[in-house]
Amino acid sequence: MTEITESDAPDIVKLRNDPGSNKFLFQKELTVEEQLNWIKINKDRTDNKNFKVTNNAHEFKGTISIYNIDNKRGEFGRYIVTNPVNAIEAEYLLLVICFDQLGLNSVYCQTNTENQTVWRQHSKLGFRDKSTMDVFVGSNSNVLVKAVVQEITADEFKAFNYEKVLSLIKKF
Repeated sequence: MTEITESDAPDIVKLRNDPGSNKFLFQKELTVEEQLNWIKINKDRTDNKNFKVTNNAHEFKGTISIYNIDNKRGEFGRYIVTNPVNAIEAEYLLLVICFDQLGLNSVYCQTNTENQTVWRQHSKLGFRDKSTMDVFVGSNSNVLVKAVVQEITADEFKAFNYEKVLSLIKKF
């Protein structure tokens, strides 16, 4: 996992425009130019970090981010990964970055309740369900979905047993 660069724009656009991968994004079709502009605007901001996810052969598999960082708390999202093992590894590594490198006290996420796979994955990686709420999403914030809000603190992360997760990651 490394920070997104401008050279990643075509891969990101291809992934985010793929109907099989973007079911819960509710976005308009993106162009490479729009993605390049977004990367340029966000690369020097201090309230977010955006990463590309790759497999062991360094092939692009998705994106993951921590953003809205404020008062040692950040929101986990912009998460779309095509391979389940890479997805689990990316989420774990993002939590390591958040707590060990960025010094955050907690990380939260908002997941569409219909996205059961991702919701369960967060729970298996130590996130607690906090609440459900209606959230406007999409390119123009024009789609209302019910989302589960989940959170994990630095202390919970350090106390959680990630042995099964790490064992799975090492197999691949």
